[in-house]
Amino acid sequence: MRVELPRRTRMPATLLMLIAFTMSSCARDKSFAQTPTPETRTTLIVSAEHTMRDGQWVALLDALKREVRSGNALSVQARDAEFLRGDELKSGIEGPTISVYLHGDCSLAPMARTASLTALGWVWRVHGRIEPFIHVDCTQIALELGPLALGMSRNRRDTVMGEAMAQVIVHEWIHVATQSSHHARDGVTKAQFNLADLLAEDEEVRRDPRILKRPWREL
Repeated sequence: MRVELPRRTRMPATLLMLIAFTMSSCARDKSFAQTPTPETRTTLIVSAEHTMRDGQWVALLDALKREVRSGNALSVQARDAEFLRGDELKSGIEGPTISVYLHGDCSLAPMARTASLTALGWVWRVHGRIEPFIHVDCTQIALELGPLALGMSRNRRDTVMGEAMAQVIVHEWIHVATQSSHHARDGVTKAQFNLADLLAEDEEVRRDPRILKRPWREL
């Protein structure tokens, strides 16, 4: 996870259109990246580079809702946030808006773990301000979780992948909400996530953390 200076990226046309829409909706209120007032609901619009099944969307959005209710470093107001799929986006969104881009393949499949070469997520700082655009590298997250996927049902894989993506999204969301690149030693704001961090809210892992030590056995 990191806060970056802007750089040229390759994005599908649909994502570029979504950026333009989000920037125009946010330009009316320059304080949208700060903690919202109790009367204002933050909306996160999540868009995927590759097509995701409905089951994957449900798993991710449910995990995000659990995350914001779990008492992490987000403000109390953030717990009323609304989460929308970019492919079902409708006009008329009001209030603070944050765009989330899921890069790569968000499907989880069994594979041997390899070293992560890039960050799992990032945001950009432009002219000293952290912009409300969150980027998540699904491919890298899947590489981290791959050894655990053997023997899982498709629903279980969707759940685990959704929980891991939600952890990364919330981490970057905190950077945007606080306008700070600060990282803590523990918890959702730490600089780097391992398997235990990605699945910190998973009920089965909480019941038996030892399953993380047995990567090729069924969860």
